[in-house]
Parts: sequence; C-alpha cells; structure tokens
Amino acid sequence: MTLRARAPTRIDLAGGTIDLWPVYLLIPKAATVNLAIDLYTEVEVEPSPDQQWHVRERVSKRTITADSTAALAEMEGAEIAGRLLTFFAPAKPLLLTTHSQAPPQAGLGASSSLGISIAGALNGLTGFRYGNLELIELVKDIEVELLRMPTGAQDHYPPVFGGAMCLWWKKLRHRREPLPIDANAFRERFLLAYSHQPHRSGATNWEVVKRFIESDPTTTAAVERSGRTAAALRDALVDGDLDRVAVLIGEDWQARREMAPAVSSPELETIIAAAREAGVTAEKVCGAGGGGCMILAVPKGKRPSVSAAVVEAGGSVLDYDVAPRGLELMIE
Repeated sequence: MTLRARAPTRIDLAGGTIDLWPVYLLIPKAATVNLAIDLYTEVEVEPSPDQQWHVRERVSKRTITADSTAALAEMEGAEIAGRLLTFFAPAKPLLLTTHSQAPPQAGLGASSSLGISIAGALNGLTGFRYGNLELIELVKDIEVELLRMPTGAQDHYPPVFGGAMCLWWKKLRHRREPLPIDANAFRERFLLAYSHQPHRSGATNWEVVKRFIESDPTTTAAVERSGRTAAALRDALVDGDLDRVAVLIGEDWQARREMAPAVSSPELETIIAAAREAGVTAEKVCGAGGGGCMILAVPKGKRPSVSAAVVEAGGSVLDYDVAPRGLELMIE
C-alpha cells in the first residue's frame, strides 16, 4: 500500500512577518492575506524495503537512510521528515518519497507545505489522531526547533485549507477568514516571477522581529502599516476590486522594504526595474524577501512584454492557479 499526500504552496499578498509572536500582539491591525496556489508539495509513504528508514527526493533520487527516526532527524535534508516520523511513531520502518513543484527557496512557503504534506500523510497512517490546527502547530514547532528562532503560521494555513484567506492574529487562538476570489481574473492580473536568487526567510524575519522588539521607529511604523494594508486588501478582495488589490500589494512591498535592509537585494531590484519599464504597475516580493519569487501587477495587454523583460533580467515566469483545496490524501 502507498499513501500519497499533497498540499499547495502560497502567495502572500500583505501582512507577512506579522504572524510571528509577539509582533501581532503589539500592533493595532494584525492580519495577513494570502492564497494557496497549485505548485504542490507531495509525499508518498510506503513500507521500507529493508527495515531501514528512508527519505528520498523523487526527481534527483537522492536518498537519506538511517536505522532510526531520531538518527534521520539529524541528517541534512531529512530533518523535518525525521522529526515528524519520530513524533507520529509508525509501527514499522517507512520509505518517504518527497517532491516540490515550487522552485527551491522561492518564498512560496514550500518547506512548510512539505511539512504539512508529510504530517498529513503520517497522521492518516497512524489513525488521524490530530486535527488540522494541531498539524499546523506541530509543523510550526518543528521549524522553530530547526531554525532556533521564532516562526509564524501564515505559511501553514494555505497548505491545509486552500483558497484565499485573511488570517486574523488574535490572543488565545487565530481566525482564518476564507475570502472570495475570481481565480481566472486574478491569474490574468498578477504574474508570478522567480528571481533564481534564494530567499532568506528565517534570518530576514528574525531581523525584522528584533528591530520591532527594540522599538526601532522605522521598522515599527512599517510593520503597523503592513497590518493596515492587509486589512484593506482583504476588503478589496471581498469587493472584487483587483485594481485596488494591485495598489495595496505595492504599498505592502514599500512597507516591507522599510522593515529591514535584507528584505530586498540587487537581483530583485534589477528584475523589478525591468518589469516596471515593461509596464508593471506594482510589485511585491513573496515571503520574507531577499530573493525568491515576486508577484507583479500587469495591465491588460502587457503580459508578453513583462514576461520577456523578466526573463531578460535573469528571472523566469511561473505558471500558477489558485488552489481551491488544501491537504489531500490518497491511498493506492
């Protein structure tokens, strides 16, 4: 028997980094708006062929092997899988085969999505003992162990639930508000470009949090503005006003650039400048920044010229669609 699981990645539209404790407790509007996209992470779980524990990447065939889940958790490339295997404690050794359709270090939350895929599969294999929100907390906590710094939860909700959403960061428990979205209209209006420059999520977010906690006035003002922008962008999506969404995405990017120097990079700025010259009206780097992907607001008729400009500047264009569903499990 083979158990398969897959989960979408995400594009964050506004309010990134606000999901980190204690930032959301210290600003007036604490919201993040994002949407799940169909660049999936996937895992196949099957019995081990030799009583060893294995984690294999599907395309490269690179396989990491250990005689215990604890040992697997200490091996580069298998840290998350090994910790999740240790937590769920399946009765017999397994072979996990993983794959991500998103480029590496693209700022699309692929590592969190893969964690959700693995956790979802192992949860199903061991009797569905945990609910969706518990899976989110589990994967987030494991990421904290690995990074040894605070992490947020905005990357984990789209893989679990799918669709567009506003995440309201509250005391005691957070609230996910599903949002309506015209997926075809959104895809036509917003282009997803990849810079081929790795992003720096943990380090960049930690720099922002430290500056915020130390009451750096520029960072504090930028974080508060990002929260207000996310709340306004939520309203624009509900109204179906994609022109307003474009403006607000650009405003959030300006706020993020003021949070910490590492949010941008020369490679990103080169692509942004080329895209602007080709007709883009607003842009925002996905995730923590420093590299990875960016979303570009493209006026009608400008997509071919913008796409060509992105490629000429050293980037590439990624096809995507909004993923209406989150974590899925299949048995073969």
